[in-house]
Amino acid sequence: MSKDTPQSESSAPSGTFNLKQMESEIAKYWEEKGIRQKVLNSRKGAKPYFFMDGPPYATGYIHMGTGLNKTLKDYYMRYFRMAGFDVNSQPGYDTHGVPIENKVEKKLGLKFKSDIEKFGIEQFNAECRKFATDFIGIMNEQFEDLGVWMDWENPYLTLHNYYIEGAWHTFKIAFEKGLLYKGIYPVHVCSHCATAVAYSEIEYQKATDPAVFVKFPAKSLPDTYFVIWTTTPWTLPSNTGIMVHPKFEYAKVDVDDETLIIAKELVNTVMKKAGIKHYKITGTVPGKELAGQEYVHPLKDILPLQKDITGRVILSEMFVTLTDGAGLVHTAPGHGKEDYKAGTENKLPKLCPVNLDGTFDKTAGKYAGKYVKEADAQIIADLKARGALLASEKVTHDYPHCWRCKSPLLQMSVPQWFFKVSSIQDTLISENKKVNWIPDWAGKRFGDWLLNLSDWPISRQRYWGIPLPIWVCDKCGEVKVIGSVDELEDAGKKLTDLHRPYIDQVTFKCRKCNGTQKRIHDVLDVWFDSGVASWASLKYPKEKEKFNKMWPAELNIEGPDQMRGWWNSQMICSVITFGKKPFNNIIMHGMVLDNKGVKMSKSLGNVIAPSDVIEKHSRDVLRVYLLSGSPESDFYFDWEAVKSVQKFFNILFNSVNFMTSYAPAGFKPAAKFDTKSLATIDKWMLSRINTLAKDCEKYNKSYVGYKSVSAIQDLIVNDFSRTYIKLTRDRTSPNYEGKDKESAFAIMDYVLRRVAVLIAPAAPFSAEKIYQILGGGNESVHLSDFPATDKKLVDAELERDMKVSLDIVEAINSIRQENNLRLRWPLKSATISGEEAVVSAVRRLEDVIKELANVKAIKFGEVSLEIEVKPNYKVFGPAFGKDAKTVADLLAKAGGRKVKEEAKKGKVKLGKFELTPEMLIIREKVTENLAGKTFVGGAVYLDTTRDEEIIQESLVRELVRHIQIMRKEAGLNVKEKIKLYLSGDEKLLSKWKSEIEKDTTSEVVIGAGGRKKSTFEFEDAKIEVGF
Repeated sequence: MSKDTPQSESSAPSGTFNLKQMESEIAKYWEEKGIRQKVLNSRKGAKPYFFMDGPPYATGYIHMGTGLNKTLKDYYMRYFRMAGFDVNSQPGYDTHGVPIENKVEKKLGLKFKSDIEKFGIEQFNAECRKFATDFIGIMNEQFEDLGVWMDWENPYLTLHNYYIEGAWHTFKIAFEKGLLYKGIYPVHVCSHCATAVAYSEIEYQKATDPAVFVKFPAKSLPDTYFVIWTTTPWTLPSNTGIMVHPKFEYAKVDVDDETLIIAKELVNTVMKKAGIKHYKITGTVPGKELAGQEYVHPLKDILPLQKDITGRVILSEMFVTLTDGAGLVHTAPGHGKEDYKAGTENKLPKLCPVNLDGTFDKTAGKYAGKYVKEADAQIIADLKARGALLASEKVTHDYPHCWRCKSPLLQMSVPQWFFKVSSIQDTLISENKKVNWIPDWAGKRFGDWLLNLSDWPISRQRYWGIPLPIWVCDKCGEVKVIGSVDELEDAGKKLTDLHRPYIDQVTFKCRKCNGTQKRIHDVLDVWFDSGVASWASLKYPKEKEKFNKMWPAELNIEGPDQMRGWWNSQMICSVITFGKKPFNNIIMHGMVLDNKGVKMSKSLGNVIAPSDVIEKHSRDVLRVYLLSGSPESDFYFDWEAVKSVQKFFNILFNSVNFMTSYAPAGFKPAAKFDTKSLATIDKWMLSRINTLAKDCEKYNKSYVGYKSVSAIQDLIVNDFSRTYIKLTRDRTSPNYEGKDKESAFAIMDYVLRRVAVLIAPAAPFSAEKIYQILGGGNESVHLSDFPATDKKLVDAELERDMKVSLDIVEAINSIRQENNLRLRWPLKSATISGEEAVVSAVRRLEDVIKELANVKAIKFGEVSLEIEVKPNYKVFGPAFGKDAKTVADLLAKAGGRKVKEEAKKGKVKLGKFELTPEMLIIREKVTENLAGKTFVGGAVYLDTTRDEEIIQESLVRELVRHIQIMRKEAGLNVKEKIKLYLSGDEKLLSKWKSEIEKDTTSEVVIGAGGRKKSTFEFEDAKIEVGF
């Protein structure tokens, strides 16, 4: 019988393995032996694999999102190293830009750009450099603690001179190709950062703002007003036009002595908001007939910039709707892309009386010096004082905010340098189609993003960044762009630091007029920094050997926010520089959210840091948990799922402990296997582990490593622990001396050695420990090659048959659960029916099914089913009316099987009545003591009868389990034989004495005794146990 000796995942020795302690020991071993560097250098000279690390900002401690990101990256780097590639393992860090500046500003107590300039650009940038480099060290330590192996001593930093030179190289190519221009165009500006913000840097948040309906007096129509609506009153001083739709009808609405022009469909809504009850529509006019009408700005008398301006009504089908407002659109071409486009097409003046810090300039008159959003209230008050305010309200809408400092953004027309992205848009779109995106729909989404790109404002009015390499003559305006340090040195300018303020001091003599060319004080958009990473990190163009050998990057791994961020800037910069894509494969993973799908936030108190999981569980538990998620969707963090991963590691290490604890003295791993002499279950296990190796290789090469991680867990938990160890427990018992004992341990050793290597990219600490326990041949498992598949050991047909058998066992176990029948309790028989392939598989593996399902016999064929037929009263009642009861009685007397057969033919005759199948509910019922389940390709019925013999066997199984727990609690070695005292039903105990002795490694004495005692109860029986 031996159903419980030794047990699979819960067999002695078992329990929760101390993963955290093990990881600390392994980390110490790696450090002492220099394993990381040995692994990174182990494939030098092999075929290069250019992994490109997207640079995180060096601004703080890692969070769960960066933990997921770096773990994924580490997984693929480890795999491709083991697959024989020389993997580029250089980490990178974004060290420039507003993110760093904001941190330093807070540290130094600086609030505005003027504060920075008083503090001193040189000192401020020095603080920025220190801040970034300090955090690089902190983040390196955190990543390495997570088990991420990169060349931490040699990261690429965007602040390095060689990197800046790579960026300048691309910038100069853009200039030479005519893709660089200076223009006045509406861009988003962060007033706190006092710089332009690219579209890719915008975050939309809910904001509540004033919305106003304003009356603009028509110039040639007495007492007539055009009514506009806007949610940005601060842009009204810049108004030079009003858009109307040429095809909309506009009503002339008389209110007291005034006529208001409002879209006809919106009149009632506007009047209600204005609180006007008495009004009259005296006529309508098509929008196209309003074109060219001039009007006077209602605040003209207090706005110097409006002195010489006459507003004009223009037409637009694109930007005028009837969804809100009054159907007439306030147009300020100096603020907003739509306004700019319409204004340019209609030659409207472009006004922008706003400084970069968000304050009005002197042309705004009384509003000069005020922050624009704070001026809203004063503007509304002035409109009201002049009778120009028809109505006001508060609206909550999505409003653009700065991605880093979270300040509301302002759209302003300010001089900026732009990349003419529109000129290369077709190439961007076509090159994207050559990229392998995982998941594939991400590539389509990125293509849609590229389709809607506008020109890129590349200049930033900041301090800590790559300096814009543009010099402009102070006399003739001649522009000079440099692309290398050599060009500086050729002009006699040698700098050890290319940042501001040192670069600002460099001037050139203008070749055109002998004037002085001075550098534009702007810096580059920080996304441009990372956009050139795949060549600047290789020190290209100064050094070309690595670039020529490696570029473009083989793999990028980032989250969805990088579509408009890093992937966007990389693609643009690469097409400008080389005319093609900078990467071949992209894995886009989801965002890490809490278990309710909410973004983690300190303010919500739902933040879970990697260190939280490591503290509760371990690094490998965190890694495997994060790696198990598909990139198809966002990652909902769930502590229960983390626990299931912990359970997997418990099973894995218990399996290792089981093998090493029960292996016979002098056991040696098998060099090879003679499959002819092996049991069927042995052949199956060897086939499964080699199929797994083949699948893992396929998944990893296809960049769906999460399938590999899940497949390894499935094999260990289900195939190895719950199936193979269970089926070989008689052969692995300390008391067993058969010839096939050693082959069982040889196969366990083979499986676990291969698993140690297969799981190494996902769980590097655990893989190393298992490798050490089993005595691996290398100094580290990570110096091993990824396992090749031994095709001679693969038996696909046997695996298919075993899959059928395990499906049947699962169905039987489900029946047991539904009927409260424990797996340790044997049952009489299972009857199986199904397709020919099912029957063939069952005949081949009948003993396996009996052992795993704990049934004494397998039968084939259909079971005898009772046919129950009842009326379907939803149809039955309406069909027979007052005769329904009569027909129901006839149906009850008719044979169920006969009714079923007739129903198959379409009609059932009961006397003078005729029934159709939809009038009937036909059910098949198994006889008493039978319970059934279907599985793929068949059905199984379990005989649940429990006679005296079955009950006794069940009791003994439970007693053995009870004794094993006592042994474990007493700390006994699995092979240590004990004297076991049992008192109770002497007849029963005598009958099963030898089985109990064999299953518990004991000598049984019938009677009371022993120092460690316990009472065992099963149904009506009670047995005293002692040893």
